[in-house]
Amino acid sequence: MSASSDTANLLGRTLTSSGESLAVLSEKSPVLLVLLRHEGCTFCRNAMSDIARLRRQIEGAGTRIVLGHMRTAEDFAAFAGRYGLADIDSVADPQCTLYKGLGLQRGRMLQLIGPRMLWALVKSTLAGHLPGRIKGDPLQLPGAFLLHLGQVIKGHTYRDASDRPDYVRLATPLQAV
Repeated sequence: MSASSDTANLLGRTLTSSGESLAVLSEKSPVLLVLLRHEGCTFCRNAMSDIARLRRQIEGAGTRIVLGHMRTAEDFAAFAGRYGLADIDSVADPQCTLYKGLGLQRGRMLQLIGPRMLWALVKSTLAGHLPGRIKGDPLQLPGAFLLHLGQVIKGHTYRDASDRPDYVRLATPLQAV
């Protein structure tokens, strides 16, 4: 089986909180799938804040947002609600099957606590994104992918846990080349 068909199968069997698979949703419109770190992570909180701030722009371009997480759907809905994102589809993936299937790695030391990370932690904390309790795999690196017609057409694998992709650019299908 090819990597492309493996990905298509993974998207087809991954159900969102709406009950539809990622593949089905991506047939209806492009989907920006953001796979988050654990919700106690200050950088995950940055991502949620960024997505909330950029939501209109992303959805205005015709792209649906789906948030992937390592918690139960109920726990995540409460967390997402703090950012005004409780109504966005999500994928509960406590075993990190989707993370692994899309090629996301677990972080190495410098990707999780190196000098770049410490500086980013200070900036994030000053912006009000205080760290919280670890709820998920603290070593798992996040990622963001644009899905369309059952395939990944663009992706951003994080250099480290503090990486902040350009979600709007990533969510724009016309820049998929």
